[in-house]
Amino acid sequence: MTTPAGPETYTGPLDEMFATIEREIRTIIDKYNAAVDHINDWKYVLGPALIWISDALNTVRDGLDKVVKLVKYAVEHHMPVVSLIVQSFNWQDHVQKDVSAMVGSVEAPADPNLAYWEGAAATEYRNRAKVQRDAVEAIGGQGGKADAISGWLMKIAQLNVEFMTGLAKIIADFLGALVTAALEGATVVEIPFAVKDLAGAIGGLVTGGINRLAEIATRLMGTLASVRDAKGLMNDPRLPGGKWPQAVNL
Repeated sequence: MTTPAGPETYTGPLDEMFATIEREIRTIIDKYNAAVDHINDWKYVLGPALIWISDALNTVRDGLDKVVKLVKYAVEHHMPVVSLIVQSFNWQDHVQKDVSAMVGSVEAPADPNLAYWEGAAATEYRNRAKVQRDAVEAIGGQGGKADAISGWLMKIAQLNVEFMTGLAKIIADFLGALVTAALEGATVVEIPFAVKDLAGAIGGLVTGGINRLAEIATRLMGTLASVRDAKGLMNDPRLPGGKWPQAVNL
């Protein structure tokens, strides 16, 4: 029998993605610094060409700064995203399942003889028990409140992961462009052409990548804006006053 997926099925790959992002951004910074140092070694030979080479390098540096800021943002939100995933599973595993298991027992009498109980008190007890059974079903039933909240949390987590995946692609493309340019080992003749090609590639990939991330962020904000809907999940006639199921007392 297949074991149901747990939060680690999602948090594990996410942790690996963050490790890759942090490792590759360090590699990018190191390669950029090595390229600048190498060009400075040839600055007297390059002469006037160094002016527009410097401008092209500034374009690369601007793109790098934007990516570094995004990485810092991602790192700051790593654990909150993991927490969203874990809490989504908790709502299913420790709320929906546990509450759902109560459905059959809420109205079941603790003593079989109570089945023969009659009178006004018995009627009132059964009415209250019915209210609590409905409340239990509202929370733990199929498509109930716990399931809806779990899905809402997971949707937010998924959009965050999609954002991180987009960022990882930007970083991979940035690193790929630096590797292709190989500025840190270019000859004095190759340097101007390599810098020009690199600046053009970086400008396009960073702008395009950030635009894609902005689209994801817009969808994420739309989901976060539905927090009002999440609060409204507890507004249900089966949950008087938005309260969870209560013990039946007369």
